[in-house]
Amino acid sequence: MKTIVKQPYGNTRNITVETVLHYVEPVQPETELEKIFACFSENNSLLAIPVVKDESPVGLISRYEFVDSFAQPFHRELSGKKICSDMMNVAPLLVEKSTPIHELSGFLSESEIRHFTEGFIITEQGRYIGIGTGHDVLREITKAQIATTRYANPLTLLPGYVPINEHIEYLLQSGKSFAVCYVDLDNFKPFNDVCGYLKGDELIQFTAKLLGNFCDPIHDFIGHIGGDDFILVLQSPDWEQRCDWALSAFAHTSAALFDKDHRSIGGYLSGDRQGRIVHHPLPTLSIGVVWVNPKMFSSHHEVAEAAMAAKKRAQEQPGNSLFIERRRLQQHKIAEEQHESAGAYYG
Repeated sequence: MKTIVKQPYGNTRNITVETVLHYVEPVQPETELEKIFACFSENNSLLAIPVVKDESPVGLISRYEFVDSFAQPFHRELSGKKICSDMMNVAPLLVEKSTPIHELSGFLSESEIRHFTEGFIITEQGRYIGIGTGHDVLREITKAQIATTRYANPLTLLPGYVPINEHIEYLLQSGKSFAVCYVDLDNFKPFNDVCGYLKGDELIQFTAKLLGNFCDPIHDFIGHIGGDDFILVLQSPDWEQRCDWALSAFAHTSAALFDKDHRSIGGYLSGDRQGRIVHHPLPTLSIGVVWVNPKMFSSHHEVAEAAMAAKKRAQEQPGNSLFIERRRLQQHKIAEEQHESAGAYYG
């Protein structure tokens, strides 16, 4: 049997296969085909019947294949007393209920058409709990796309404030630890004032694409709060290195966005409110990181405050800079070591 297993969440919404679950009373492999025919005849909306033995799915009977076969002359009379294991699909698609629905959608689009039409069996740790259909998946994906568009930043099309908070809350409730990075463009306002809003938008879009390139599409999440502020929610084990890569890439590639004259003097000359000519440095990137252990945070509001404080500390450093709030990270590591030591002692 083909089985889809759970993968880490990495999309703008936290939708799993459990969302499309419908419970259908399963049958045993020894169930006579006459009874299967009766089930389909009594329920016109029933597209498939799961075959289960000792709580484990062993097959799936498709309505269309079964009814077409039984419609043949004398087939019902000859096969009615046979058991359903003779006609079931012995290799149905099995999907764990915690599987991200966008992952299943990608699989269905590349697999045999029957998995979309006849449906799939949904399991919980290998036990049968229900079935789903390709149409259900398509409906949920469409709803997710509409919601994503509704809350997306219009300039970068990245998830905005609402999806960012939803994703952080989801991870907190799931008990997973992760790094939240508050990313800000330093000296952006004078760049915008001197070079114009079109160049400012270009710099923001450039930064969004650059940050996205260093996020793992499976493990990580990137959102655009607004203006020149971004949020990265990283679960990749090498999250710190990814931040360093992003800073290095910005330092080496962003110069192409600045005029030659501005690059030569390392910034911009503009008048302040008192009419004095002031020099402003070229835009740089600051990343403030806080390690989030769900035991230490109760809501996305607390996470946002900690990440913003880390970002301000990063901005205190000159140039492209990274600040990691290591006190919480150290506390997390100490707690893990103590837990492992206790486990070894009691083991």
